[in-house]
Amino acid sequence: KIRLLPCPKISASKPKKPAGPSIATSATFNKPKNTVNAYFGNLKGVKKVTYTLMYDANGIGQGVEGSFAPGKKTAISKNFYLGTCSGKVCTKHRNIKNIQLQVTTKFKNGKSLIKTYKVK
Repeated sequence: KIRLLPCPKISASKPKKPAGPSIATSATFNKPKNTVNAYFGNLKGVKKVTYTLMYDANGIGQGVEGSFAPGKKTAISKNFYLGTCSGKVCTKHRNIKNIQLQVTTKFKNGKSLIKTYKVK
C-alpha cells in the first residue's frame, strides 16, 4: 500500500553506523524515466521495512511512503514514479532535487534501525 504525501523540506543528518544487524539498501534516480529504483537486500531476520521517499519538485516537497514484510524473501526491489497518476494518465514531476530515502527496519529480534540515504 503506497500513499502520495506532501512533504516539508527537511535536512538529512548523516546516518550512524548500526551497532547491530542492518539491511543492504541502495537507490538510484533514473532521470529519463523519472523514477527511483530502490533495492532492499539482506532481509533475513527482518519483520518489516517501512520507507519514505522524499524529494522536491519545482521547489515543492513531495513524497511516497509504504512498507512491506519480506516473509521468506531475502531481497526486494521497488520502482517509484516521481509524478502523479489518475487512472492510466500520469504527469511527471519536473525539476527534481534533494531526493532522500528514509528506511525503518524492524527485526524479528525486536530491534529497529532508521537510516536516511541521499539518492543520486
